[in-house]
Amino acid sequence: MTLQELLTAALQQLDRSTDAQTLETWRDKLTRYLNDAIVDLAGNLRPRRTETAQISGRTLDLTLLERPCIKVLALRQGGRRLPFYYGACTASLHVPGGTDGPAEITYQYMPLMLAADTDVPELPERCHGALVTYAVARERAAGDATAAAQTGFALYHQMRRALRANCGELDSYRIENAY
Repeated sequence: MTLQELLTAALQQLDRSTDAQTLETWRDKLTRYLNDAIVDLAGNLRPRRTETAQISGRTLDLTLLERPCIKVLALRQGGRRLPFYYGACTASLHVPGGTDGPAEITYQYMPLMLAADTDVPELPERCHGALVTYAVARERAAGDATAAAQTGFALYHQMRRALRANCGELDSYRIENAY
């Protein structure tokens, strides 16, 4: 779902009109709530990606990665796994066994925030309903912490618990070294 579709779904659940003027009135506030939900769900799902980065002087600059890096999970160069540790700051990795050149880094990242109407959350599609539920619950709680807001948050937390970080990955289901 795009940001526009998420906003429309949230307004429908709030029993508000979805015309252009109403959408524009609520856009900033609901987008902030949706982005808060993205941060929360990303902490639960721990999304990860693998990309190529350059090692220079046995150091790898994490700020040059495509997404904000939360945690480095693995580093490979030339088909072998390299040991690493964080350098003087958390924005760089020290790679004592690496040589200058490209390396494959796997890391946990923070998804990009939604801003444009055509932006799609960088979370699996199964999370989009939880995003809308969270935004609706936050809006209901903003005016008054009624039972509807509490129910909305309870539903969001139930949806969040149902999401597993390893869902759908074949290596998560393999049993190794079983005797």
